[in-house]
Amino acid sequence: MAPCPIRLAVVLAVAAFAVAAYGCGGETTAPPSPTVPAVQTAAVAPPAPTAPPTLGGSPAPTVPPAPTSAVGPAASPASVAPPAPLATTAPSPPASPDPSYDPTATMYRLFPELGYNKPDAEQALADILRERDTSQVPVLIEALRFYFDAERQELAASALRSLTGQDFDRREWDKWMEWYGPNREFFRPPDGYAAWKTNLLSGIDEDYIDLLADAGETSRIDLTEVTWGGVVIDGIPDLQNPDVLPADEARYLLSRDRVFGVSINGEHRAYPLRITNPHEMVNDVLGGEPIALAW
Repeated sequence: MAPCPIRLAVVLAVAAFAVAAYGCGGETTAPPSPTVPAVQTAAVAPPAPTAPPTLGGSPAPTVPPAPTSAVGPAASPASVAPPAPLATTAPSPPASPDPSYDPTATMYRLFPELGYNKPDAEQALADILRERDTSQVPVLIEALRFYFDAERQELAASALRSLTGQDFDRREWDKWMEWYGPNREFFRPPDGYAAWKTNLLSGIDEDYIDLLADAGETSRIDLTEVTWGGVVIDGIPDLQNPDVLPADEARYLLSRDRVFGVSINGEHRAYPLRITNPHEMVNDVLGGEPIALAW
């Protein structure tokens, strides 16, 4: 197969990290650089998925990686509806607040680490609704991710609907998250949320304890956006220093295949999307510089 010219679309180089997107089409113009880029071989097999841990008594659903046999450009992204607006009427405060009510303790009653005490959790939900405790909204959204039976999910979703005025289904965790993002300032979690979330995730992998150590004080991102991806840490192995070959020898590529192109210090490389996709991360050295490409 004749080599397919590759056009550089985007080049991003920040210190040791550089990523570029290349398009491969039917143009007859020559590539901008006389240097023939190398691409990694198709001999790299996709990683075998790692089974996730069992939480709450039932196995967590997993999404298998895209098949390596997929060819051609990815389909155009579907339009995404904007997040649902914040409820126009704020939840009414309780008629007689309970001075002994503790939002942080209630958070642990909802989901103490990876345990679940049904009577206590149901009473915690009743207390939340009685106190109109909107700080539990991000906690309840997190619970939807870890409650693996319909009854528990519906209890959490029902409380969320009452506290927020939104009407998403118990199975629509993604919509709850999309809505929460632009509205998080109205629903800040209780004190101690960082420690609670670290305990929760450490039940999946103890490395989360080190990963999120002091996150409540040092993190520059909102911890409500830290979500479990459905596998343990390193459950999707990255691609390490893949083998490469000259572009005109990459006969496994089709003219419509998408590649990520990177050029550093006069060295050029193309990483095919259908090889990168199941790994989600490539760690390599190009032009004498270590790089990381994430997809």
